[in-house]
Amino acid sequence: MRIAVDAMGSDNAPDVEVEGAVAASLERDTQIILVGDEALLKEKLAAHPKQGDIQVVHASQVITMNDTPGDAVRHKKDSSLLVAMRLVKTGDADAIVSAGNTGAVHVGSRIIIGPIRGVSRSAICGTFPTTEGRVLLLDIGANVDCSARHLCEFAEMGIAYSHYALGVEKPRVGLLNIGEEVAKGGQLAKEVHRNLTAAPHVHFIGNVEPRAMFNGEADVVVCDGFTGNLMLKTSEAVAHFTGNLLKAQFEASSMNKIAAMLARKSLLAIKAKVDPNESGGAPLLGVNGIVIIIHGSTNAAGVANAINGAHVAFDNRLNEHITENIEELRRVEREICEQGDAENGS
Repeated sequence: MRIAVDAMGSDNAPDVEVEGAVAASLERDTQIILVGDEALLKEKLAAHPKQGDIQVVHASQVITMNDTPGDAVRHKKDSSLLVAMRLVKTGDADAIVSAGNTGAVHVGSRIIIGPIRGVSRSAICGTFPTTEGRVLLLDIGANVDCSARHLCEFAEMGIAYSHYALGVEKPRVGLLNIGEEVAKGGQLAKEVHRNLTAAPHVHFIGNVEPRAMFNGEADVVVCDGFTGNLMLKTSEAVAHFTGNLLKAQFEASSMNKIAAMLARKSLLAIKAKVDPNESGGAPLLGVNGIVIIIHGSTNAAGVANAINGAHVAFDNRLNEHITENIEELRRVEREICEQGDAENGS
């Protein structure tokens, strides 16, 4: 397998990309292609005498976090991100990992790599910790306005990722809402609830509130990108706030400092559970290739884990299973439409 890494995308590029790629190359039999400033990347690689199969492909431009996604995709065609995407498009790479401009990753993937057959909207799939393990939330930012069909597609793609990449036997699917009752939410939520309820191949558990989501009551939760991104950023803010509160309390007195030392192992375990670098990144589902997005502030471990996540998704033929699920969704949609026509005719 060949994985292209946008080596100029993160806040600390290319150091973390190079270090993460080296670590991943020593763990798996994977060819990693670092895309970016060739001279700089080779200089950084020279500091790691022990490494696996790593190649460098030159790109003369960089898409920054301040670039407008559409303009960047149009005008920075030799950027590390777009060069890496073209490697996937031509079959010279099987996946791409990027910690760069998320909007540019989304726009570039749809234009250059293209959508999976039958998928009308790609979605960014985030992984959140729960008391039981982890839950997938999608979309977390790719689509602000969504139709019922889009959210149902998100469910099908999330099921495929949860089952074939994360190993969940029969993923439970929930619809993020302000209450568990069927009548909660607007017309969009009610239509999605009806359609997923009518799909026998979907283990749909109904509406879920955020608390139920973090309690581990669902494996896949769907929502529009605006709500999902707000959920993501709120969760990050609460985690940061809680961390600051704990730090202040532990530093408040000598006794508290002793308590912190005694609890250090447990605190580190909690930190690891909520650390996004410990997950396999956020896949952009629905495009005709494996695309993994990681946070701009990622570290080398985050890059290595994203590379490994891309490897797992490819090995388990994720996109083939997404295509199968979308076809099944279309069959359910036709049945609902025919049922509606029959009721209207009567």
